[in-house]
Amino acid sequence: MNGTNGACKTFAVLVGAFLLVEGIWGLSSPVVFGVLTTNTLHAVIHIALGAVGLWAGLKSGARQFCLFLGVLLVAVGALWFVPGVSALITSLLNVNAAVAYLNLAVGAIAIVLALAAGRAGSRV
Repeated sequence: MNGTNGACKTFAVLVGAFLLVEGIWGLSSPVVFGVLTTNTLHAVIHIALGAVGLWAGLKSGARQFCLFLGVLLVAVGALWFVPGVSALITSLLNVNAAVAYLNLAVGAIAIVLALAAGRAGSRV
């Protein structure tokens, strides 16, 4: 296993565990970790993504998971800043500024790791 693929697997497991915990907690609280807002739909999505992330990181598909998650998080994070669309994102998923910024950061890292793992795999 090369270093970038290993980093992608580790990232998928860590983010998957975080999303799973955050999602389960979010089922009973509108705010998790003191700053991240959520609702039932948001929590269920995070539980599903968390389970897939753990599976992908431990079994196979970490690169694909990181790429998918990265695009999804960057899209949701960026859309929160678009006037008009922001209200829709907030009403559907109860996203606040902290969630939007976290989505952008984690999403960007996920994309970088997925692309790096893809480049490393193409050289083998």
